[in-house]
Amino acid sequence: RPHEFPKKMHKILSGYFPDGNIALSEVQAAAKAAYAEQDAYLARIRERGEMIIEEARANGSTIIGLAGRPYHIDPEINHGIDNLITSFGVGVISEDVISDRVSRFPVKVLNQWTYHSRLYAAARYIKDQPDMHLVQLVSFGCGIDAITTDEVRSLLEDEGRLYTQIKIDEITNLGAVKIRLRSLFAAVEQKALQTAAGGSCHA
Repeated sequence: RPHEFPKKMHKILSGYFPDGNIALSEVQAAAKAAYAEQDAYLARIRERGEMIIEEARANGSTIIGLAGRPYHIDPEINHGIDNLITSFGVGVISEDVISDRVSRFPVKVLNQWTYHSRLYAAARYIKDQPDMHLVQLVSFGCGIDAITTDEVRSLLEDEGRLYTQIKIDEITNLGAVKIRLRSLFAAVEQKALQTAAGGSCHA
């Protein structure tokens, strides 16, 4: 909460500067610069993501919203799953790219973390995009993921959409992930064929 953060952080930092050598105005200026850089970062991410979406749609490619916790961006943690997905000839974007495209909406769980809010918003947006599908990376050791995954699954499956979860802490090699992704793409293709067949019957 940008309007509350400077005062709280100043109080914390004052414990390390007992002589009052750090002013609230300094913390406010630093926080303002930090939030501005965060906004600029998200703008760059969304601009690049929009380019990927446009390119994928121009080529008739599937788009994967790859959602994960912020630390999942580390290649040592995600095992290069993002690159593996692109090797299937699909576009890959993060939940940050699309999480601002929906208005606030109610969820069935206590929604008090910004990451969870972005995740739910991305799922809500993807459910209405036939060429987009969500893949969620979870760490098996994070108990709260049991809550987020249930809510994301519900948001998607209630609309007849597919949900794919990859537990990265259980990965020893990418073979199992490849099988999971192939199953996803096969299900997407089968569903597309069924939709086409249904459309032709009604024509």
